[in-house]
Amino acid sequence: SVRAATEGEAKAIASLVVELGYPADEKIVRERLSQLVGCSDYLMAVAQSDSGEICGWLQAHSSEALESGSRVEIVGLVTAQQMRRRGIGRLLVEYAESWAVRLGAQAVVVRSNVKRVESHGFYVALGYTNTKTQNVYRKRVTSK
Repeated sequence: SVRAATEGEAKAIASLVVELGYPADEKIVRERLSQLVGCSDYLMAVAQSDSGEICGWLQAHSSEALESGSRVEIVGLVTAQQMRRRGIGRLLVEYAESWAVRLGAQAVVVRSNVKRVESHGFYVALGYTNTKTQNVYRKRVTSK
């Protein structure tokens, strides 16, 4: 089943963040979840197995772009390694799409790192179209 995440699931979500390839500390994940859970512009969803284990999560946010209108962007998605290819990712994406419809968004967007080759076919199979290739630039900022 798929449902909204809670702060109490920080440990399980953090372990899946590690599977996604990022370092994760349970305390930091809990702090971030506390900012996201219940915020109307963000969706934080988990997939739960029949045994009650958290086996995937998805994060999305809604935004309004001047040039293209309202949209929901999936900014994170992972399914536990041992649970892949069972439809869990599809359920999480469908949950985000339903949220987008409820918000009145015109599109759902997802970016996938070129290194995550397996995810490219996944999104195409769900009806997503590759619309552009881009570079992403990052600059750390700190308060003075």
